[in-house]
Amino acid sequence: MVVARALSCAFIRVSGGAALVLLGSLSACARPEPPPSDRAVLPELVLPAFSSSAGAASVPAWMASLPTEPPTVAVGAKAWATLLQAGGELAEVAIVRVEAIGPQVLSVIDKVGQRIDGVPSALVHPVGDTRNLRAGTLALFYTWTTPGWIGRVSDSVNGEDLRVTYDWAGTTKETAVDHAEPLRHGIAALAYVVFPKGRVSSMGQIVALDATRAWVLTGSGHVEMHARANLDSLDIKGREFTVGQAVRAHRWATGFEGGTIARVLEPGLRYEVAFGRNRLSTSYFIGELVAP
Repeated sequence: MVVARALSCAFIRVSGGAALVLLGSLSACARPEPPPSDRAVLPELVLPAFSSSAGAASVPAWMASLPTEPPTVAVGAKAWATLLQAGGELAEVAIVRVEAIGPQVLSVIDKVGQRIDGVPSALVHPVGDTRNLRAGTLALFYTWTTPGWIGRVSDSVNGEDLRVTYDWAGTTKETAVDHAEPLRHGIAALAYVVFPKGRVSSMGQIVALDATRAWVLTGSGHVEMHARANLDSLDIKGREFTVGQAVRAHRWATGFEGGTIARVLEPGLRYEVAFGRNRLSTSYFIGELVAP
């Protein structure tokens, strides 16, 4: 009987956001009230080291050098977080809900309701304000099928009921989003910047910062550490380009390259860029085009 009762009290599983009691009931498992003297002392919250039910096999080296800082979000808040994908080598920026807070780590609930423990606080940032988003604004957005990325707001009702157009493997898509906010600028968390990549310059998103260094999420999904002094702010304004206008176009494999607008494919969204006589023109979404 003792073993059966222990099992009935222990096996509670979360599925689809609802707690399911597999054996027994919560009322049957209620513990006796502790004496008043015991209730006066609360143990310090200790969260386990990083682990993910998504299956991250190991923690990459860049996480070991992250700055140690107190969390800047509250329990229950929506936040941006950089999370490891399955395998532990690649990362993505996502919207999460803060479940618990420790001294320098957090537990968060991800897009499919999984709890991820021990996420470094340096990788978790408050969400931005959505109230001033209007149709036509370039925004950092997130849906449960799309990691944080750049899109153009196509519809907004007082910063709510947002719809965004974005690039999906070379095709322009439109979707309702879980969250969107104005792009961040400068050398700041979640801002897009230019960083050195071999002999070229590439585009990435800052996911963590300290006084001298920045951790940058690259287009390949890897995080690299760079000196802040080696980064340049990337001012993506989302202007409409015209045929013949000079631009800098970005591909994660080749970095930024200078070219000219050869054709307007979708006004304000997608353009064909020419690079020279011996190269084919290439289609680019507005989030990867900037003026020289």
